[in-house]
Amino acid sequence: MDLNQLPETFSIATTMSLKDIEWAIEEAIPENAVDFIKSKSLILKMRKVQKLNPDDIWYSLPTISNEFPLTNENENITEFDTYISDDDYRQAEFLNPSLIHLIDTELVGIKNIWQNFSKKGDDYTLFKNCHVRDKIGKPDLKISFIELINLLNVKSSEIGTVKINDKTLDNSFSFKTESTSFYGRKSDGKIIEFCISQSNENSNSDISAINLKFNLLFVDWCNMKVHNSR
Repeated sequence: MDLNQLPETFSIATTMSLKDIEWAIEEAIPENAVDFIKSKSLILKMRKVQKLNPDDIWYSLPTISNEFPLTNENENITEFDTYISDDDYRQAEFLNPSLIHLIDTELVGIKNIWQNFSKKGDDYTLFKNCHVRDKIGKPDLKISFIELINLLNVKSSEIGTVKINDKTLDNSFSFKTESTSFYGRKSDGKIIEFCISQSNENSNSDISAINLKFNLLFVDWCNMKVHNSR
């Protein structure tokens, strides 16, 4: 290969096509064109680029939210922080009962994934397709944060934030009761998003108390469960 046909530098990610095969350059000695043209010597360490077959791609969740979590670079960490992935965002959330028709529509889509695009192993379930929930939008709850933590007997000194992929969810909070891990976002003292990250068989009492107090319902999207206390 003519050295003059090579890039000016290999210091950035570079791929090359040789005989219709794509290669990723992992190391170049030297890195810059001015040097290897002058020396007329170049050593490349390359790795063949493996292309995925779309038929081999499976999802670990039957549904995700169309809403992306808004994050910032706040690096403050406390022992009360909650860590989730972006795919886990709003997978189990409290919503207004007025959205029940939209909720039912989303559940139809998720049911289709479970019935027609899932496969089960001994201890796992994978999904060929994933239903993207785009009907609900922003929950826009207006729950008093003070009333909520008083209801659940949460100490203000034991409230953290939400970490998503090493970033912090904007205006977030997180706390735990004996059975449930909660998180969400608030603005001007009002909760605008309210979710659960971890729960157990005793969480129903927490959920029922919240639903009754603030006239809400709780949706576990992946498991297609709606908890309405009324």
